[in-house]
Amino acid sequence: MERLRTLLEVRKSYFFQITFIIFIILGLVISSLAFSADRVTVSRAEELAKEQFDYAIDGSIENLETRLGKLYEDLVYLGAYVGNETYIEERIRTGYLNQRTSFTSIFYYDLRDDAFKWYSQRQVPATTLKADAKFNEVLNGGGNDLFMSEPISISGDVGTFLYVPVLEDNRLVGMFGGSISVLNSDLYRRMLESANDDMILYLLNERGEVLSTSFNLVTDAERRLPRSIIEATDDYAVRTIFSTKDDVIMYEPDARVTGWSVLAKHSTDSVYEAVYATRWQYLMITLVTFFLSIMVGLLLSKTLTSPLLELVQNIKKQQSLEPIQLERTGSKEVETLLDTYNDYSRRMETARREQLSQQQLLLQQEKLASLGQLAAGIAHEIRNPLTPVQITLQMVKEGHSSQEMLDLALSELDRANHLITTMLTLAKPDQAKLQEEWLDMTEFASRLEFLLDAECYKRVTNWELNFPNDMPPFYCSSDMLIQIIYNLFKNAVEAVDSKGADGNVTVTIQFTERDYRFLIEDNGIGMTEAQVKSVGSAFYTTKENGNGLGLYMIREYLKAVNGDMNIESVEGEGTAMIIKIPRRSHP
Repeated sequence: MERLRTLLEVRKSYFFQITFIIFIILGLVISSLAFSADRVTVSRAEELAKEQFDYAIDGSIENLETRLGKLYEDLVYLGAYVGNETYIEERIRTGYLNQRTSFTSIFYYDLRDDAFKWYSQRQVPATTLKADAKFNEVLNGGGNDLFMSEPISISGDVGTFLYVPVLEDNRLVGMFGGSISVLNSDLYRRMLESANDDMILYLLNERGEVLSTSFNLVTDAERRLPRSIIEATDDYAVRTIFSTKDDVIMYEPDARVTGWSVLAKHSTDSVYEAVYATRWQYLMITLVTFFLSIMVGLLLSKTLTSPLLELVQNIKKQQSLEPIQLERTGSKEVETLLDTYNDYSRRMETARREQLSQQQLLLQQEKLASLGQLAAGIAHEIRNPLTPVQITLQMVKEGHSSQEMLDLALSELDRANHLITTMLTLAKPDQAKLQEEWLDMTEFASRLEFLLDAECYKRVTNWELNFPNDMPPFYCSSDMLIQIIYNLFKNAVEAVDSKGADGNVTVTIQFTERDYRFLIEDNGIGMTEAQVKSVGSAFYTTKENGNGLGLYMIREYLKAVNGDMNIESVEGEGTAMIIKIPRRSHP
């Protein structure tokens, strides 16, 4: 199982690296080819679509001219026989009135009599025709131009009227007109020739209304144009191709009939069908390349990992410093790796033995140094309670003794003895097991005041102790609390020594609902930022004769009781240290 796991790890590493490199290289080549082919295919598809559009629109416009021209000639022919009503009626009855391919209605308007003569059953009110703008253009403009009306309802159908002026001695005397069905006539449909079944052509009037669509099979929905497309054509004055979300469209604004235009629509999928096919082919090529890369990666990784796997297995089985020999060395690179490993293992063993010897020597030296520093720390801490004892004895010698002073001296001797016990257990992790009790903080403050006064007995330093008149009991080790405040106070007094009578030290006792706070402030020499960060480190001190254990012990005790010590100091201006110790609920 272990051999299989190692095999998988080594081969997996090579497999992924080799496969990744091969796939990236081939992927870049295929991507480059695919991009070039895609651009060529897209360009060709767009060119082919444009050619089809041009062919369909040009052919449709030519058909439109031819078919409408034929109808125009028929109406002009009838105009030549004005006055011969019998002949006109015969011609109309025998060939002109055909709902699918020709006129659905024909009339003659006599300008002199302002009267309409209808030659068909389908008729339109005179007022409707007179209101048509094209009708009035014929009357006002004259000439031989071809005029087509807007779509007009006629006998349940919708038609457009073709107007032809009738002239006599170059003077307008009337007008022949014939309607062509928009809905039912094949005339418009068959003149719109699509290039293929996917293309739809639309004949639009000047208001953008669809007059007809191409004759190929389309749904009713496809015969209607969205308003957005019709509005978009307003921006184009020449033949233009544009696209929507689903379609590619060519718009020709001039259908060679006043106001009419032609629009050809081709679905985007049909236009770019060849592009999609090409992209699908390259996707398949990419997938095949990916699987080929995996296969090549497997083969190469197996070839590369076989000698390496044997080397790994031999290294794991190696129990001595004897050189490793492989049954098959493989390539020169593997032989070089084997020689390098053998040499490296010998040098590492030599270095390990030398390092072990040096570590044992350093450990012994550190133990001796720690013992010496610890002894110096114990002496330093015991000196603190001996100071008030010395002062008490001196005052007794001078005749100023009192029972209170003697009791204090004995208490400080007891504290010195307790300090020795505390120092010896300093390395124990559970400092919270120090003797703790409920303290009357007012009595504690009186005791503390005497000790601080004794420290400054022969100094000119100004000092004061501030505390509230009514303080709640506090569960704490009295000796340790005295030691903390006394040590910090003594450090503060030493920091202001250089200022003489201008030196000030203030000790303030405060309490909140959560903790007791002891603030020691001085206007002494202060500390740098680096010194503040190092305060409390074991054996760190800035004093010439100090050992750095005092503040270290304070921090250790505060950790045990979940307390905290914050320091703010400015070099040359002074230091403020605040001790916070959580309160407990009084029973």
